[in-house]
Amino acid sequence: MKSCARCSSIVNENETSESETYEDARESESDENGDERGARNGDARAEAETRDEYGFALTPSVVTRPSRRGRKMERSQRAKARDKKFWNRVRANAGALKEDGEAAKRAIRRGVPRDLRRDVWYLSSGASEMRANAPSTSYYEQLLMMKVDEKVTDQIELDLARTFPENENYERGNGTVGQGGNDVLRRILFAYARHNRTTGYCQGMNYIAAFIWIVIGDEERAFWTFATLLDGVLPGDVHASDIKGTIAQYKILHRILESQAPKIARHLRAVDVDLVMIASKWLLCLFVESLPALTAARVLDCVLAEGEKVWFRVVIAMLRLHEREILACQTMPDVMVALKDVYRRQTDADELLNFAFKNIRLSRKTILNHRVSVRRAMNEEAERRAVELAANRKRTAAMEAARKAQFASPEPNSGSFSP
Repeated sequence: MKSCARCSSIVNENETSESETYEDARESESDENGDERGARNGDARAEAETRDEYGFALTPSVVTRPSRRGRKMERSQRAKARDKKFWNRVRANAGALKEDGEAAKRAIRRGVPRDLRRDVWYLSSGASEMRANAPSTSYYEQLLMMKVDEKVTDQIELDLARTFPENENYERGNGTVGQGGNDVLRRILFAYARHNRTTGYCQGMNYIAAFIWIVIGDEERAFWTFATLLDGVLPGDVHASDIKGTIAQYKILHRILESQAPKIARHLRAVDVDLVMIASKWLLCLFVESLPALTAARVLDCVLAEGEKVWFRVVIAMLRLHEREILACQTMPDVMVALKDVYRRQTDADELLNFAFKNIRLSRKTILNHRVSVRRAMNEEAERRAVELAANRKRTAAMEAARKAQFASPEPNSGSFSP
């Protein structure tokens, strides 16, 4: 999500006239200081009202945007009571998340309480199991002592400054040296680059890791949740350096759109839009740089618990919810701007997730079949291009050899004049 600039305090200074006495001037100064303090307090309250619970700034248009379908999607009192009972069980025993999978899935879809989100993410994602199966209990500390490739460190250092620079929760840390947001994020990303040397680091990871740390708060738990998300929940090649995994994911998305939103699919083709070219952040940053923070957190609740299928459902739901805006676009830049705007304004997480789970029917088998087909097609295309490239190189080499042979031994000039 994009953070807006911080609100700046504006204090009007009152000028005293030359005829004011010293006492009048002092009284005026006192009143002015009081006004200034009041203005500062008022600005502080105003800024607090334009920041969500995770410290991300909201633009006024987002704060005041009314829900279009919120009233229709209010949960029944029975469902609320059932959720409350389930979450109280989880508070008493975290193992309840695993004991009743269907109840957990229903409750997570309807929203994880903030005080439980860090534990739910850690447990539902499988991060706790991955940590338990690590080579040693000090595995994370060992990773931090290993050397990282210089190219990786350079890219990470470059991206640190870009990561949520105006989020006070991220920057502040706990006030201890080395515990600010960038310090923690650096260690998590370095550790992951050592943990998964095949993937290493890819731009976009910084936003995911930082967001997870903001929510979870504990550095090592954040690392394991991040690693599990990238290595287990999402396809392992999504963040690979050759970007083939990212391209494949969007090709699958376009194929699913053909059946789930055919009108949108046709329109995107008509205006020559490939979503991977204009919206790769949806995947590489997993919505945290696109959706408002609280909506992104709700989506991640479900992604971590249910897997990549949720990603497809949410993307398609967003496209269908905002079909009118998309169909009104006549060029690729128009589509890009429209999508950026509707994502930024999607503050109603209930609206989005209700639509995604009730209206988008999608099975893991369907995704798998598309993935097999897409990868086969990509491999065949790569082979075809390799054959063409080899043929072109062979043709070029033959032409170069003929040219050299032609000028290497010039034939005698039979028509030359001899005196």
